Amino acid sequence: MKFETSLKSGTFVTFPGGALTGQGRIEFAAPYAEDCWFIIADQTPVHPLSSRWPDQPGDLGQITFADGALFNFTDAWTGLVDTEAGVLLIGEEVNLARKGEGDWQSVVVHIVQSAQNMHAYVGQEARFTVDPHRRKALSVAHTAAHLAALALNAASAPFWTKAFSNVDAFGRPNLDKAAIQMSSIQQDLSTDIYRLGKSLKKKGFDRDRFHEHIESLGAEINSIIRSWLKSEALISVTPPEGLLDDVRLWRSNLNGTEVTIPCGGTHVGSLSDISQIEVNLAPTEDGFVMTTRGQNRRLM
Repeated sequence: MKFETSLKSGTFVTFPGGALTGQGRIEFAAPYAEDCWFIIADQTPVHPLSSRWPDQPGDLGQITFADGALFNFTDAWTGLVDTEAGVLLIGEEVNLARKGEGDWQSVVVHIVQSAQNMHAYVGQEARFTVDPHRRKALSVAHTAAHLAALALNAASAPFWTKAFSNVDAFGRPNLDKAAIQMSSIQQDLSTDIYRLGKSLKKKGFDRDRFHEHIESLGAEINSIIRSWLKSEALISVTPPEGLLDDVRLWRSNLNGTEVTIPCGGTHVGSLSDISQIEVNLAPTEDGFVMTTRGQNRRLM
């Protein structure tokens, strides 16, 4: 979908620092479907589905206006605005945009359920409130996925027969980055699909031997993660707020090693928030699938 717009900048977001509530001025409203609207504010605590790496789904929650009107948002997407041309893209149009042409900036598009005309709220301040239980469950899953990826690199290191230049924070060959094809995050669960193709074989990765030992590798990965969880290390995403397009880093200290991973999602503030993580590896014809389940300590 394509709209004319007077938007002049991307959305300022506070979700990286863990914000669940926040104020914002409504800058755009347009009907999407029956009893459904697109709403964009200058700032929001809401995490949207990314158009670049759509692994973590958008937040759910409510928008409250000064007149007391309250509306539910049932999803959040990433839109693109060309501030020079006055064009806003939402949905499939975002993936077709020529990023090198125009001053494209990302905005958070709240999908709001309302039979009421929302145009009247443009220019008004509103309060955004995110569903805390769903956000926490998604954050547990996303943090668990990062730990699983690092543990996968550690467990798979012996299966490299050549030096591999792309290494993680521990100096180990970054199999996760080199082989991942798709990632999906749900509440307390992440699913990662990896491809071990000919290019990795040429670079020195022994896929056949990896498959032969895949069951014991799963056990080793779980053992590594359990040792990290015992540390109850703090976790942060920096910067904690800023424009949606800003580059952000997931940070933690795991057994004395400072670890950073580029990430645009949400996370728990400490490994003490997670009581247990269980990883399972399953071979596929050209790779494997890694499923990671995390348990939120405070919801047990």
